[in-house]
Amino acid sequence: MAETLDNLSGKESAAGKGRRGKKAVLITAFVLCVLVLLLCGAAVWGYTLSVSDRNLPRLYIDGVYVGGMTGEETAAALEAARWGERTPETLSVSLPAGAGFAVDYLRAGAAMTEEQAVAAAQRYGHTGDVFGNLLHYLSSHFAAHDLAQDRPALDEDYLRSCMEGGLTQLRRNLAKNTITLDLPGAKLVVFKGAGGVELDTDALYTALCGALREGKDSLAFDTLKKQPEMPDFDKLAQDLAVEPADAYFHEDFSVEPEVVGCRFDAAQAKAMWSAAAIGEQVLIPLTLSQPETTAAELEALLFRDLLGIQTTSYAWSTDSRINNIKIAAGKLDQVVLLPGETFSYNETVGQRTAEAGFRFAKAYSDGEEVEALGGGICQVSSTLYCATMYAQLKTVSRTNHYFKVGYLDYGLDATVSWGQPDFKFRNSRDFPIMIRAYIDPDEDTLTCEIWGTDFDGSSIRLRHTSAEVYDEEYPEVVIGYSIYTYGDVYDADGNYVDTVFENSGTYYLHKEDIEWPEGFEDPFADSFLPGYYNPT
Repeated sequence: MAETLDNLSGKESAAGKGRRGKKAVLITAFVLCVLVLLLCGAAVWGYTLSVSDRNLPRLYIDGVYVGGMTGEETAAALEAARWGERTPETLSVSLPAGAGFAVDYLRAGAAMTEEQAVAAAQRYGHTGDVFGNLLHYLSSHFAAHDLAQDRPALDEDYLRSCMEGGLTQLRRNLAKNTITLDLPGAKLVVFKGAGGVELDTDALYTALCGALREGKDSLAFDTLKKQPEMPDFDKLAQDLAVEPADAYFHEDFSVEPEVVGCRFDAAQAKAMWSAAAIGEQVLIPLTLSQPETTAAELEALLFRDLLGIQTTSYAWSTDSRINNIKIAAGKLDQVVLLPGETFSYNETVGQRTAEAGFRFAKAYSDGEEVEALGGGICQVSSTLYCATMYAQLKTVSRTNHYFKVGYLDYGLDATVSWGQPDFKFRNSRDFPIMIRAYIDPDEDTLTCEIWGTDFDGSSIRLRHTSAEVYDEEYPEVVIGYSIYTYGDVYDADGNYVDTVFENSGTYYLHKEDIEWPEGFEDPFADSFLPGYYNPT
């Protein structure tokens, strides 16, 4: 009986296990079906969210609520919040020494345009990931989300390029002369930081990112990795210390400039430099000692005074003669003679040739009027000679004309010819002289001037005495005059000082002006009084 019961129990247990197994399978299948249905529903739901034109609930853009809005509604909400004014367009960064640069918020990735913000709101929870979209949707019901939290990292390459532009400007601004001596301004200019400043670029980048995140419009940065070194003001004070020295003339009367005495307080300079900012000009006052004589004063002495002048008229001259006068005057103009130097008219004017521009004009040869190349240049030499006598210069060589000239009185002329005779004079003064020679075509005049330096203010008045020259065979016949020229010297107050002898010479009469005895046959019909080539 007991054995039978055991067998029955075993059969029932197996049947029960079979029923329970089938039940588990059914339950599992049911659960799987439910899960599949849920997943399908979630997928459909997620897809619906993906293609929806409305933002997720409880969504913000940098504090502006845009939850559940369409794109147009989002744009309107941003415009109402004056989105375009919420962030500066640029961040202006100032560095030491007047350097700086600007960062564009949009290019740096630190701000969005209104269009970009609308697109970001529409994109959040509306991607191709349907389950992710569903998760974002569900979570948005429990917690608000601000897209500002999802802003991408700043554009480091762009920021580094902006920084390099500012650093390049900084290096350029600091690449100046460290020390400049400004004597007219009586100051020593020291540029603090030139060549010795190095900014902390890592700290600059960090500060730059922080300012962009905070929406600032300006940033001042002056954190240095390397501080500038103070100049050795003690040594500089010794090097610059100089005593004043007067300007002076060299032998050629070029001017050696004056030296201004200079000193400064090294201790004061150190204090001023320490208190100055990087890139600032430190203006250290100088104590200057002025010399008694400056280069400008010496240069002003040269050619300041009109020592002598003579003007003659050529109104009766031909065009060719005027041409010759003009050429000769041009060669004399602005000739400078140092003290002791001798002037030669022939050497200065040169040989009178057609190649030099001279033309044929009236001249005298052996007492006869001829056409000669360069005729008329004796008027230039004579006018110059007269000016040199008024300037009280030493005559070295001078020959009077055979006949009296029509443009000057007796004793004031000087004839010249290529080779000989020549007119020469020496600068017998203590300072250089300059010749000025020019014509006035309106007045038909030639003027020669002597400019130099006059200290005593003396002047000279020219005069002459004369004696008749008689023919040896006919002592009663006057054939010319012996002329003796003198200069009466007066001081600056007009008081007579002395009389100096200038020259002497004989001027013959033209043959038609000689009064021979009645019935006398002209002894010079074939050859006139002995003479020489004499261009007048």
